[in-house]
Amino acid sequence: MQSQDDKKGKLYIIGIGPGDQELLTLKALKALKESDYIIGHNRYIKLIEGIDTNAKKISKGMGKEVERTKMAFDLAKKNTVSLISGGDPAIYGLLGLVIELMMKEGNIIDYEVIPGISAFSVANIRLGCPISNDFAVISLSDLLIPWAVIKKRLEHAILGDFVISVYNPSSKGRINRFKEAIDILKKYRPDCWVGIVKNATRSNEEEIICRCQDLEKYADFVDMSTILIVGNSKTEYNDIMLITPRGYKL
Repeated sequence: MQSQDDKKGKLYIIGIGPGDQELLTLKALKALKESDYIIGHNRYIKLIEGIDTNAKKISKGMGKEVERTKMAFDLAKKNTVSLISGGDPAIYGLLGLVIELMMKEGNIIDYEVIPGISAFSVANIRLGCPISNDFAVISLSDLLIPWAVIKKRLEHAILGDFVISVYNPSSKGRINRFKEAIDILKKYRPDCWVGIVKNATRSNEEEIICRCQDLEKYADFVDMSTILIVGNSKTEYNDIMLITPRGYKL
């Protein structure tokens, strides 16, 4: 019989999707059920409530990403551990931090990444299909990246005529940042269409479609659980849905 000291651990880095448990992959569900520990942000731990697992769940708040990841590394030496991220772990999730730590510390542990469905994918289909060709994804959160850099990236994505998916657009402490971003959008694309999807796949999901020049009217509505999809020069709206044609001859 294998003792606890001889037990070989494993770290899963799992994307749990935008919130609806039916959108969890079968592989993610299997890993969660087999885990000894599940570690994640408070909000993400709540989103997997009801899943049949004997795992001990450890939740931490915002700003504790390094602490959560190092804890997962330590526990994964002799346990099966799932480190969870909303959406996909490689898109504003914890996979990048996991890889950074392994490279920095030379501590290559047994790990497996299980992708998840990103919020922008769900937001896109809720609005029609504004993302059907080249697009950019930009987060307006300046907790880790200087605001000047974010503004530059946003401006260049606009100049490149990309459809733009905007993550983390606003919060109580950053509403002025959001208004600055709106001013940049209005400077170049005042008439473009913008889709707003809040709480994608959850029971309180809401969608709004408006012109960029009217976006500031919804500044109080937009928050960290909201995805914006900013159309490009080709994006169309028929009073029901958005589409950015790929160029097929119909």
